[in-house]
Amino acid sequence: MRLEGKAGIVTGGAKGIGGAIVSAFAREGVSVVIPDIDFPGAESKAAEVKAIGQRAIPLLCDVSDPVQVKEMVKITLDRFGKVDILVNNAATTKYAPFLEMNLDGWKSTLDLDLTGYFICAQAVAGEMVQKGKGKIINIASVAAQLGIRRSSAYTASKGGIISWTRVIAIELAPNNINVNCIAPGFIMTELARITLTEAEIRARQERIPLMRYGRPEDVAGAAVFLASADSDYITGTTIFVDGGFTCAGIL
Repeated sequence: MRLEGKAGIVTGGAKGIGGAIVSAFAREGVSVVIPDIDFPGAESKAAEVKAIGQRAIPLLCDVSDPVQVKEMVKITLDRFGKVDILVNNAATTKYAPFLEMNLDGWKSTLDLDLTGYFICAQAVAGEMVQKGKGKIINIASVAAQLGIRRSSAYTASKGGIISWTRVIAIELAPNNINVNCIAPGFIMTELARITLTEAEIRARQERIPLMRYGRPEDVAGAAVFLASADSDYITGTTIFVDGGFTCAGIL
């Protein structure tokens, strides 16, 4: 149990990549807070965590709302006394051709996928500075590195996350806070099944050198590493968990 005794927050942790990270953290000894707009899903995930003997708190929380995020941090401190790990994961995706993307879709994507990360990290980092240690893990995407059709807003947010991660890693390093990023490739989540066509799925899978879509658990392994002492001398970097996709080219 590499993370025994730690307290962490995994935004959007009800299911998908976030849910897999919650489960992996719990197995490694983390007491975890699960903020999500899907509260029944967060409750279900919390029940799974408690079933293996770890503590979990499900929360209804929109991470793009500073008031709700402030309450999220307060509840975490009240119940667990500290915040050792933050995983910024909550995100949405609006697929549309650039010329058809409306302003509301653009703004709502960036509000959650980029500004939400800023709000959560700023709220949690203040506590980590006082403690003199912490781990912040931002979930980006290979979309930050590659041109992927119909994803202009999503790609803009994920590119911003990687650049922003470097900046806050530098600024928080004197406080012994590590800030890193994970860029998943094509991971078969519930969201992917809903938003992608069969043709898109096949086209992407053909370009993955490992010849399969990733699983949420593939990303969770990287998150455990970045949350553990094994990564104490790593900050400001991005780990691509993509089956080699970024090496192979673009769509």
